[in-house]
Amino acid sequence: MILLELKKYIRQHEQVTLADIKNHFDLSEEAAFGLMNPLLEQGHVQEISASSCSTGNCSTGCSQNSKGPSYQWMDKRLKNLSISIQII
Repeated sequence: MILLELKKYIRQHEQVTLADIKNHFDLSEEAAFGLMNPLLEQGHVQEISASSCSTGNCSTGCSQNSKGPSYQWMDKRLKNLSISIQII
């Protein structure tokens, strides 16, 4: 049940930090990571790495780099492709 609520929360806010999730659902960091894993694996949510926004001056204007990883809702699910590549 909480996964559905978490999914709805991220969808409504489009982009949230781990701190947002912890505070909203009153969770520990470990519990928040545990709940995020299925959504990441299913492709509903994408993790936005802190390195891509280290200055806080990116186009989104998030400036929330110190609050841990950020997560973004994906309207179209991401799918992993297993393609073998041979480099000659």
